[in-house]
Amino acid sequence: MNIQENASAKLLRAHTDEINTCAFSPDLTLLLTGSDDSTVCIWNCQTGLLVKTLERHQGPIRCCCFSPNNQLFATSSCDRTIIIWRTSNCQPITTLKGHHRSVEVCCFSPDSNLLCSGAWDNRAILWKISTQSCRKYTDLIGHTSCVQSCAFSSTGDQLATGSWDHTIRVWKLYCGIRCMKVLKGHVGNVHTVVYSSQNQLASGSWDKTIILWDVDNGCPLHTLFGHDGWIQVCAFSPDASLLASAADDESVRVWEVSTGTCASILQGHVDDVHACTFLPSGHIFTSGSVGVWFKKESGLLNLSTESLNTMDEDLLSMKYAEENVAPNFEFS
Repeated sequence: MNIQENASAKLLRAHTDEINTCAFSPDLTLLLTGSDDSTVCIWNCQTGLLVKTLERHQGPIRCCCFSPNNQLFATSSCDRTIIIWRTSNCQPITTLKGHHRSVEVCCFSPDSNLLCSGAWDNRAILWKISTQSCRKYTDLIGHTSCVQSCAFSSTGDQLATGSWDHTIRVWKLYCGIRCMKVLKGHVGNVHTVVYSSQNQLASGSWDKTIILWDVDNGCPLHTLFGHDGWIQVCAFSPDASLLASAADDESVRVWEVSTGTCASILQGHVDDVHACTFLPSGHIFTSGSVGVWFKKESGLLNLSTESLNTMDEDLLSMKYAEENVAPNFEFS
């Protein structure tokens, strides 16, 4: 399937340097983008308009994420901090300090009460989060290189952290926090980890493979081969039957979880996909830097949708537009 023929897209322009990270809000109305220009841009997904630019970090933005309850979002940076923001007005609540090197990743727990961050100091940190106050909860020690990915299980009782040491550590979070498994199988940096709604764990690596794990036994169920580039991001479908993976080979592949077989290949999208999610309808929503445009000018972002069957009517209204930026405005 050729995504250029079957997808609708928007080209968003605002950043002045490379885009490193993107995140969709849980209701898919907002998109966050973080850049080497040290700013975070907030976009309206339906209109493609720039809502606001945040300029509080003192270094390149490495990660951004929304809380599942949509009340907060977090941004992490090479300045060694994480900032917690209120979604309703895009105002900062607090700046979390505890890492000693660049904070590469952050993610919220399913109940939105915990945040995990991972950094080049080889540590993950758990933080207690609320709209009123935030504080450090505990350090997660064990990785021997950068912690670049993390994900909570759907039940919130497990946390997976992926590292440049080629391993995934699975942490038990209740009745005493401890590392319950060290998963070994990749031969490259673990760039992404994700849990399904059924608590199935998947990891994607710069070794160009995805592994579906049997966490209880600490061994792979399926190793997925086919990508010809570093795996950047993975996402499960809502019913956990499918897994989408995006890589540096300009493709998104859709896999059947039960068998580990590739069901579909979506090609011709972007050079780097930073965010990927399934819509309730089964469509895949992705965003990232646009290859042919990105080489000419920094700070471009492509929003596109690819259908496994037919397109949603509301998403069909999204058309390509090279100039589609509104002036910033202040929230009330």
